[in-house]
This record gives sequence, structure tokens and C-alpha cells, in this order.
Amino acid sequence: MYIRKTRPEEAETVATIFDHGRSIQRATGNHDQWNNGYPNVAVVLDDIAKNESYVCVSDATELDLFPTETLLATFCLQKGIDPTYVNIDGAWLNEEPYVTIHRVSTNGKLKGVGRQAIEWVMQHNDNIRIDTHEKNTPMRRLVDSLGFTYCGIIYLADGSPRLAYQFLNPLK
Repeated sequence: MYIRKTRPEEAETVATIFDHGRSIQRATGNHDQWNNGYPNVAVVLDDIAKNESYVCVSDATELDLFPTETLLATFCLQKGIDPTYVNIDGAWLNEEPYVTIHRVSTNGKLKGVGRQAIEWVMQHNDNIRIDTHEKNTPMRRLVDSLGFTYCGIIYLADGSPRLAYQFLNPLK
């Protein structure tokens, strides 16, 4: 598997990956995140236009499982200040430049690919922030297991609370 920027012609496929992620959230008791068709093709195209959309793609190492170039997962990697992270009930670990991971989802066909996506971001960035809904137990477990630190609660533009985490590369 390798990770690359999403191409505009892949927006529909990425939206189906989000559909799978939404179904996993519902199956694990999270009925409050990713509602009303969000995220959708328009969100994907906006992320692509901002140069922030990434996909995890199968290669020869998964050839026995999938055709090469199968999209296995997606995420948004936002650089710069995230407006929803300016105010936090709690405290960030620092105020240095950071990247934010948003909209992590897999197609559910390869175990561990979501972890690999976040690990890839960790290998390429020293200061990372991420948030999730309190009922998104799988994501909360994942970020905890990867060494992210819980920092507090941030609020989305619509006022919805999200648990906020930060990772600092200990070698930097």
C-alpha cells in the first residue's frame, strides 16, 4: 500500500469510502457524527482543490487481495491553523505550526489501513492535531494507541463538541 494525493476523478469512490465509515460509526453506537450526507463528493472535491485529500492505494503487496490501485482509505490533511481549534476547553501541548487530520475512513476491506494512514502522517509531520466525536470509540482507541495526548474539547462551527488530541514527535 502507498499513500498519495486524491485525484478529482476519484471523488465518487472516496465518497463511498465515507459511506462505509459512516456505517461503521452507526454499528458501533455513534449516531451523532457524519450526519446528513456529510462528508460527500463536494467535500472531497473541496479537499482536493485545497491539496489536502489523500488516499491509501493498494499496490503489488496486496495483489492477492485487490487489483492494484484500489482505494482502501482516505483522509484529509490540513496544514495551517484550523479555525475550530483556536478555542479549546483544555490546552494544546504547544502553539507551534501543526497539521490536522480530518475525515479518516477506510473501505473496510483491509484491516489496519486506517492506522497505517495516521502513522504515515506521523512519519511526515512532527506536530499533529486530530479530533473525534466522544462516541467514535474506534477512532478514540486508535489515537490513544498511537500516542496522541487528549487535550480537551473543541467545538465545530455548528457548536458540536469534539474530543481533541495532539501528537508531538518525541524525537524533535
